[in-house]
Amino acid sequence: MEKRKAIVAMSGGVDSSVAAALLKEQGYEVAGVTMTIWSGGAAPEMTRRGCYGPEDEDIQDARKVAERLQIPLHIFDLAHEYRVQVLDYVRQEYLRGRTPNPCVRCNRLIKLDRLISKARAAGIEFSCVGTGHYARVEKSAQNRRYLLKKAKDIRKDQSYFLFNLSQEQLGRSLFPLGEYSKNEVRQLAAKFGLTVRDKPESQDFVTGSYTSALGIEPHPGPVLDTDGRRLGEHRGIPFYTIGQRKGLGIAAGKPLYVVDLDRDNNAVTVGLKERLLRNELTCCELNWIAIDSLEAPITAQAKIRYSLYEAEAVITPLPEQRAHVKFAEPQMAVTPGQSIVFYRGDLVLGGGLIE
Repeated sequence: MEKRKAIVAMSGGVDSSVAAALLKEQGYEVAGVTMTIWSGGAAPEMTRRGCYGPEDEDIQDARKVAERLQIPLHIFDLAHEYRVQVLDYVRQEYLRGRTPNPCVRCNRLIKLDRLISKARAAGIEFSCVGTGHYARVEKSAQNRRYLLKKAKDIRKDQSYFLFNLSQEQLGRSLFPLGEYSKNEVRQLAAKFGLTVRDKPESQDFVTGSYTSALGIEPHPGPVLDTDGRRLGEHRGIPFYTIGQRKGLGIAAGKPLYVVDLDRDNNAVTVGLKERLLRNELTCCELNWIAIDSLEAPITAQAKIRYSLYEAEAVITPLPEQRAHVKFAEPQMAVTPGQSIVFYRGDLVLGGGLIE
């Protein structure tokens, strides 16, 4: 019987390294693939705090892991594709006064699309693609659709960032960490003798340090209260997000939060926490996983930010891949540009972008 062949997207971190080790242990013929996306030039003073930054150290870590596992490692330059598909999108969203989610876009368009195309063009043979995401994929016996589910370790679950994957992408994806906790993954890294077992986790895309790479220049403007009174000056709308409390540069008797970003007037409005509460929203660019499409209102749990819990809501279809979402209880800091993901228990129904 011919061995199943898989490529594993290896970032040089502990998660993707253990994913590669597990798949090899399970009998796959594994090849590592690493993508370079940094196009910011030499930056000796800058460390890679997020997924976008100088990559030399991470590439060296990926090489060491590949040598330890005795698997080939292929490195592909995707800086141009990343700039066009992710950075340009992020820039435009911030300039519109919205808060984008680069990870969702990168997973679908870069990591599980362009990287795969590069690997095929290089002549690498494979039928599956492994990553270090904490999530699970199953195939439904009822409708034959591929289903996306939460990881066993809810604290590390990353299904929120994967809601936008197509059926084709889910069908070839392997998430071997979905059954493990983070602590168990580090223990596995030690078992496999991986030098990255104690490597700190990188953050997601960090915007503040990369405004020059995004081509965003500061454009100061007024910070207003909800009555229109000027309280101070902001650095530029792209540096703020709905719900932000820290870094406002103003003094007040009570905690104030960003409650509105007015691009047309280059103004940031701040107010009390209760001004952030909303019980409904509209969303667009919907992608359904567990169902073909939404034909009638349904009740589900909706998550409006990765760090928040899901909340009960009624989702009603609207024309042009849009939906209206009405929550049972008001939600804090509904933010245009962020992702909203719909769940039933540990099953991902689908999701979209908050308008």
